[in-house]
Amino acid sequence: MDMDITVDTLSYDLTQMDEDKIRIVVSLNEEVELGTLYFEKAKRMFQRKPVGMNAWACVDAKVEGLYIYGGDNITPKDIVGKCQSLIASL
Repeated sequence: MDMDITVDTLSYDLTQMDEDKIRIVVSLNEEVELGTLYFEKAKRMFQRKPVGMNAWACVDAKVEGLYIYGGDNITPKDIVGKCQSLIASL
């Protein structure tokens, strides 16, 4: 396990599946896949806070690789936050 691995040193491959869905593959040096996260745009019928109308929510994730390579340095919450910031910058 490399102690220099952080959310900022990982690679993120964003794929817009359709207008309201995005898949993000998280990898280490674009060689080892650590996880895949799926985001959907908030629907008009969502009433719960803090999801806003233009927000993207993580609806599914598979991040087992983070526990192997990220150790205690990276949590799934860190990855979701990083992905949401990448989506917001689109």
